[in-house]
Amino acid sequence: MRKVGPLSSDLVVACKIWDFQKEGEKVEFIKLVKGLKGLVSKSTVLTALDTLSDWGIIKTEFGETEAGRAGRLYYVSGEAEAMVRETYERFWDRVVAEKR
Repeated sequence: MRKVGPLSSDLVVACKIWDFQKEGEKVEFIKLVKGLKGLVSKSTVLTALDTLSDWGIIKTEFGETEAGRAGRLYYVSGEAEAMVRETYERFWDRVVAEKR
């Protein structure tokens, strides 16, 4: 498992989903990949989404994307929201600083 700063790549993806979600934004795959550019690769995002879904940390639903098309949308599940939020608040600034 690859690490980005103090977090595994899986948790980096979860934190980025939370970053978008807390702002009320829809999170789709391509937006997630663009938001994580320079931190993790596209294939790492895809693998992390599968892992996070298997663990119940994220949920997937089909809905309208920001472009107005049908697509898969990702969000942090209610059961994992507190853990992801706390991880985000504690480590996200360090992860983003490493990107610079």
